[in-house]
Amino acid sequence: MTNKLGNLVLDRWIDGAGDGTVLSSAVTGEPVASITSDGLNFADVLNYARTVGGTNLRKMTFHARGEMLKELAKYLMEHKKEFNALSGETGATRGDSWVDIDGGISTLFVFSS
Repeated sequence: MTNKLGNLVLDRWIDGAGDGTVLSSAVTGEPVASITSDGLNFADVLNYARTVGGTNLRKMTFHARGEMLKELAKYLMEHKKEFNALSGETGATRGDSWVDIDGGISTLFVFSS
């Protein structure tokens, strides 16, 4: 089968319950991955976001938040080839992918400044 995509919640990767929904290539129809959030406790997720994520974010200075966004943008730039390949599986053209991937990463760089 394909890779099952996890959920990054509660500061760790958690697989949803069951097989999930199969995500297929729009080009070949072949399975690319499966995904599910079944079995996740969204009340716990929301509580964690409020009490841990939000609390830690509020402790950061505006400059530190910008640096965090910049580091994320740099990481995403390093993996751009992978994103372009995956984007092609959706049926997107290279131009479509450029707007979504490069545009999104560029937006992070702008927000980080």
